Amino acid sequence: MIEIKGNKIIDLTHTLYHDMPGWPTHPILSVSQLKQINIDGYNVKQLIINTHHGTHIDAPAHMLENGLTLDKVDLNKFVGSGVVLNLSYKKEGEAIEKDDLSAFSINADDIVMLYTGWSNYRGFNQKYLYEWPYLGVSGAKYLADKNIKLVGIDGLSIGAWGGKTAVANPIADTAKEVHEVLLSKNILILEEVANLDKVLENKKEVRANFIILPLNIKDSDGSPVRAIAIL
Repeated sequence: MIEIKGNKIIDLTHTLYHDMPGWPTHPILSVSQLKQINIDGYNVKQLIINTHHGTHIDAPAHMLENGLTLDKVDLNKFVGSGVVLNLSYKKEGEAIEKDDLSAFSINADDIVMLYTGWSNYRGFNQKYLYEWPYLGVSGAKYLADKNIKLVGIDGLSIGAWGGKTAVANPIADTAKEVHEVLLSKNILILEEVANLDKVLENKKEVRANFIILPLNIKDSDGSPVRAIAIL
């Protein structure tokens, strides 16, 4: 049981808003006013959103044909103790590998958060949309072997940008493999995490408790979440 009273709670969730940054090849998140209080007597907003907008979680079904859908995941996967790792020394488009992670204390059943500092660049710019540090294959296998329950990162994805647009070529082609290594062991993936620097406060690593609650969408591959750290 997690005792919250008297502890410090840090929101790890980006605010959702109209036309916010997101995966470059996906439609934008749309927020519009559906009903107005001065006309209808009440306010209602309409959201047009996908399951991977903003701070969101990937279920195994996101990448695995017969993977577990989010509504079938044990709720214990979304709550627990873990650690935030300071990887802010990683450069643009650089992989986080086994040698990086082995310098930290990671336990079985941990929720592991990878801090790169990339949430500070959030916006419609080259750095945030394409060049975040990402988890490499050896790093993913290392975490899988540790039997963690969930891994989060503050970039757009746990894997590298592997697509192509008019302004960006692939950084690496390992993103699908990284997802598969983790999701095949039912290790959930949390992407676009905010405020990990507030947990770390310039330390190398900090242990905390986490609550990460997705929407209960039937047969879903993922969902936006509200995530918090409790110190």
